[in-house]
Amino acid sequence: MNNEILNNLRHKDEKFKEYINSLDLLEVVSFVESLELEDLIHLSNNLSPSELSEFFPYFDNEVKKKLIINLDEKYLKSLFDYVQSDDILDFVDNFDEQIKEKLFQVVSTKRKIQIRSQMAYEENTAGAIMSSDFIELSMEDDTFSALKKIKKQANNVESISTCFITDENHLLVGSISMKDVLLAPENIPLKDLMYKDVVNVNDDDDREKVANVMSKYDLLLVPVVDEYHHILGIITIDDIIDVIEAEITEDIHKMSGLQTSEGSYLDSSIISITKSRIFWLLILMISSTISGMIIDSNQNIALKLPSLLIFMPMLMSTAGNAGSQSSSMVIRGIIVDNLTFKNFFTILKKEILNSLFLGLILCVVNTIRIIFFMSSIGLEVALLVSFTIYLVVIIANIIGGSLPLIAQYFKLDPTSMSGPVLSTLCDAISLTIYFALALLMIGGVL
Repeated sequence: MNNEILNNLRHKDEKFKEYINSLDLLEVVSFVESLELEDLIHLSNNLSPSELSEFFPYFDNEVKKKLIINLDEKYLKSLFDYVQSDDILDFVDNFDEQIKEKLFQVVSTKRKIQIRSQMAYEENTAGAIMSSDFIELSMEDDTFSALKKIKKQANNVESISTCFITDENHLLVGSISMKDVLLAPENIPLKDLMYKDVVNVNDDDDREKVANVMSKYDLLLVPVVDEYHHILGIITIDDIIDVIEAEITEDIHKMSGLQTSEGSYLDSSIISITKSRIFWLLILMISSTISGMIIDSNQNIALKLPSLLIFMPMLMSTAGNAGSQSSSMVIRGIIVDNLTFKNFFTILKKEILNSLFLGLILCVVNTIRIIFFMSSIGLEVALLVSFTIYLVVIIANIIGGSLPLIAQYFKLDPTSMSGPVLSTLCDAISLTIYFALALLMIGGVL
């Protein structure tokens, strides 16, 4: 790092602020995180609380911890008046009791009440991720008084693009854009300009539902209300991007048979990675006993037709792949198109019709493949294997399409049914059908 910049920082030279202003947000964060503790403390001498608050939410938790421990209490109090409540909540849970106690000592009473009330919400609900800092206007305001209120609150709120209007009981009655306030004549009452049908979410709604609402209505922010329709806070699009990332990560983990883990892969310890993987690996290893039992109980068939064993991996793989494809499409439908158990028979019909075509194509191609490239395999076995594929694809698609909806009906996570559970079911069913058809062929029924 440039020694001149550090000297400017240590001696409160204006050139340091000029340097900071020349950087973009990520460059400032990277610069601050590279500072030693001594230089980190000098930040309060060079940047005002409002200036530091612009970067504070983006520092890693270790830097935040050092600042909370070492900065002057008066400075910290002012700093946290500018940091949004949802940004404070993002890191407060990661600190030990000593840091939390210091934090609650320096924040204002208003901030303390906001933080503690949000900490009471269940994890992943709208109330837990909302910001309590928003522009609130009264129905009795006109555009002139509204502008004065907006200017007064602007530095301490999450967004000024949309303002929310409440009545004398603090009930949400409308919203108005900053653009409309600026362009309207000064003496126009807000109740004559406001938009009354405000899309909102409840404080106990799941964060995934909030993401769906904002996506459906193309919203940059959405108000959060309680059961009586009092406005409590707002959720902005940047919060929802974080939610979507977290939900996608969680779904990928569950679909792959992993327990959800926090943090990036590179930052995760070997122990935490092992813990996230071992549970489902053990379950799958033990559940494979079912497939082993099916094979063991049909040894006599395998002895009579040894060539059957060649196709077992292919059959299980095809069944698993077909089921996973079907499951993935239905899970996407649940998330994006709000499919529910009410759509069960429509989806069942679609999957059956689809699998009839898929199964037929795979059946024909597999028969041709065996005849031309596996001349040692008899035609009877080729037809047996291909017909098994046909049936297996139909059944796997039905199971793959049904399991997520059944899981949703019983209030389970649909993604948890698309990985190991589906794989185990498809393996067992494909082997059972295979050996049952082989037995019928040996007995002369087929």
